[in-house]
Amino acid sequence: MKSIRTEVLVIGGGPGGAIAARALARQGLDTLLLEKNLSFVKPCGGGITSTAFDELQLPALPDTKYVDTIKIVSPRDNLVPIRLTGASIAIVRRGDFDSALRREAEKFGARLLEGEFKHFADVGKTVASEVSLDGHNVQVKADYVIAADGVNSRVRAALSIKPVYACLTLTGKIKDEETDCCEFWFSSSHAPRFYSWVFPQKEGISLGTGSLNFREIKMMWQRFLERRALKINETHATGKGISLRGYRVPLWQGDLFARGNVLFVGDAAGQVLPLTYEGIYYAMKSGELAATAIAEGKIGNYKKLWEQNFRRRFSLMRRLWEKFLTDDNQAERLVQFCRIPEVQSASMRLWLKKEPGRESLRTYIHILRRLFIR
Repeated sequence: MKSIRTEVLVIGGGPGGAIAARALARQGLDTLLLEKNLSFVKPCGGGITSTAFDELQLPALPDTKYVDTIKIVSPRDNLVPIRLTGASIAIVRRGDFDSALRREAEKFGARLLEGEFKHFADVGKTVASEVSLDGHNVQVKADYVIAADGVNSRVRAALSIKPVYACLTLTGKIKDEETDCCEFWFSSSHAPRFYSWVFPQKEGISLGTGSLNFREIKMMWQRFLERRALKINETHATGKGISLRGYRVPLWQGDLFARGNVLFVGDAAGQVLPLTYEGIYYAMKSGELAATAIAEGKIGNYKKLWEQNFRRRFSLMRRLWEKFLTDDNQAERLVQFCRIPEVQSASMRLWLKKEPGRESLRTYIHILRRLFIR
């Protein structure tokens, strides 16, 4: 069997893996980025805060849409429009975006290969992975492995780690409708314990919903389509001819960072922000932090860095999800909470601008305490 030697093998060429590979290559580490299918386009709204482009030095893409308004709709159809200030939401086309990030990694010296991880032959000081390249089995030996292979991580399975706890989302693209904002709709009728959404796309909109009830997800998607059409006086509510794509989205547990010299980032580690289900930004940041720990030769620093940056934020959002998305009455309170100007201001600093300091988080927690005791 042919063998390849590298310092770091990154499995998965999505945003988390590509940013990790770029960061490692920048540090001068020999890095191999392995992606199973370079043509794959993940079902995703594609929303990223615009500040992430400067923070992470992301390449600009010509087809990126920028949204300056969001609309939140409560179960009782109470609408809260919020004008974004200081930053906006960039809506990227995932296929183009992921490809651009992989090219960035290559530009700094990472080697990109299209191939599939099969299993580990050894997970000792040197990690030996068996992969399939052009139909041939090849062994890749590396000092470290970064698992960025998504919610259905084969690396997790190879190490006998239980699958990521996840909800199911269902998304359809509608070409003959438009919106100039990002819409978030709450109701247990079509998104129990979650929300449904509408995002603008280059052509039309993407409309989706999420649920833990896998059997009824298609019916819930149809209910949301009908509810939104009725609310905005649209007639396209049959759903006929609309291609739907399902995908699992992790529910954060915070229990997996590394097993030996194998580090987990992004969806493979369940690192999706609770309540908002924002995943792209945190996948990229986790990839960057994992690369930093490897470059320093201190694997334990990965968990420390991640928790210093994000643990309190993720824990807070988990508490909000557990309290306010239990039923429609609580969801109604959550939406009304979003009307408060100081909440909007704190949210802009913390969630949109991604301010790293603790002051925004303290402000948010202070406001929440008043809400919790009502």
